[in-house]
Amino acid sequence: MTLLSPLAAAVAELADDSAVKAITTRIRPVEPGANDALGPGKWVPFVVVSVLDAPWQANTATSSVTLGLRCYAATFAGAEALYLACAAVFHRRGPRIAASRLGIYNSLVTGGGVFDRDPDTSQPLVHGIVEMNVSVQAIPA
Repeated sequence: MTLLSPLAAAVAELADDSAVKAITTRIRPVEPGANDALGPGKWVPFVVVSVLDAPWQANTATSSVTLGLRCYAATFAGAEALYLACAAVFHRRGPRIAASRLGIYNSLVTGGGVFDRDPDTSQPLVHGIVEMNVSVQAIPA
């Protein structure tokens, strides 16, 4: 059985995007990786993607997944540039199939551009919210 993870598909889409890769290759599911969340003067750009909600839709084989994006950088301008690159990956995108055979029917940025600082490191970050409508069964090859 193949794991159909919207989180893994989103991380893969971001990691594969040239505009995102021009800023960072540090795309993390759920939490920062080793050497991501460092103190002042050592800040590096990275993205953390998490699932905020993923209810299955009644009487269908689909799920409406809400993803949270946290885009970190050394400055607010850098965090905003990273957020905009990430948002472009998902905003108003139509049907596609992830490598895992997860069907992604569409995706849309529904919120974000909110400036913040990490509570532990004070690193600048910008939050985003993405909605993805996905299959809960593998799409046949």
